[in-house]
Amino acid sequence: MPQRNLSFGFFSNKMNWNRFLYLKLLQFVIRPARKVEDLDVIKATEIRVDRTLSACFKKYLNLSGFQSKKISTKFGQIHYYDSDPKSNLKPLIFIHGLGSSGQSWWILGKMLANKRRILIPDLFHMSGFSEPNNPIMDFFEHGESLVEFIKAITNDSVDICGLSLGGWLSLHLSIHYPEIINKLILMNPAGLKINPFALRDTLTYLSWRKFQKLYPGILKAFPYTGFPFLSETAKRSLFRNLKDERVKDLLKTTQEKYFIDSNLKKIRCPVLLLWGKEDKLLSRQIAINLNKNINNITAKWVEGCAHVLCLEAPATCFHEINKFLNLTGIKNNSFTQTVLSASFSYSVTSIQTKENDNDY
Repeated sequence: MPQRNLSFGFFSNKMNWNRFLYLKLLQFVIRPARKVEDLDVIKATEIRVDRTLSACFKKYLNLSGFQSKKISTKFGQIHYYDSDPKSNLKPLIFIHGLGSSGQSWWILGKMLANKRRILIPDLFHMSGFSEPNNPIMDFFEHGESLVEFIKAITNDSVDICGLSLGGWLSLHLSIHYPEIINKLILMNPAGLKINPFALRDTLTYLSWRKFQKLYPGILKAFPYTGFPFLSETAKRSLFRNLKDERVKDLLKTTQEKYFIDSNLKKIRCPVLLLWGKEDKLLSRQIAINLNKNINNITAKWVEGCAHVLCLEAPATCFHEINKFLNLTGIKNNSFTQTVLSASFSYSVTSIQTKENDNDY
């Protein structure tokens, strides 16, 4: 009997020691879960790792010239990155997508930093560093916070580039605050009544298994679906961001009055639309409808890419933005040369006003 107790104690201590080592390993090593979706210790550790990496990357951006700053609004403190607060160059503002942060624009921001004053805010209740006053904000309130941000930065109009939710907000601003928008760049924007609540329902009930099937339709291009470590890490991080309760709260507040279909004719500024043709998160019919209903628009498919064009095809996006904003006469900086030499090039074709939309 004493021998049995001793044996049990040995195995018990060994299990506790193994558990201790396992938890410590999780605290310091990124471990994208494969079959585990909601195991608390894994989820909490991965979130901690995400925040640590974001904080470290913010320091890198600060050291590379993108100053980390904050502006007070009635909704809270907006955190943003500024390429040069003293610059006299016209501001170009990048607005990120759902569950993301301003850091998703870092490549394009650095590529254009010598040609424009680049401003990249973190939307409230996302994964960035903005500090909201209220636990929930609706779509109109996010729009108001951006208007406050822009007016605090400059008295002149700005050029604005928005991805996904950021594209929807950019369209909203160009319709309701046309005096502050000079030119508009859109990358796979949401905001039209084409399966209007499909995205809300998809993300509200999103499981890890479903997300793994959806992921190639969000980030399709190499290295996000071709480099094992980065692909798994990016996939798991995006899944957690989209499953965040704050994202769900925003989706739950979505109402029909926020959609902009009936107001597209009011957009007067020049518009560049880039749409990743392999996007499975939003319908390609949105791109076709935008092309039909916005008067002064240049609309292009980006072949072989999905939803997050700024990360999938930075070189292609840079070329298109460079031409659209008439910046080709300004010499590219050294970072741009490096990206252009290392990045894949994706073919771009015009979106027609009459497309075969059977698959859309």
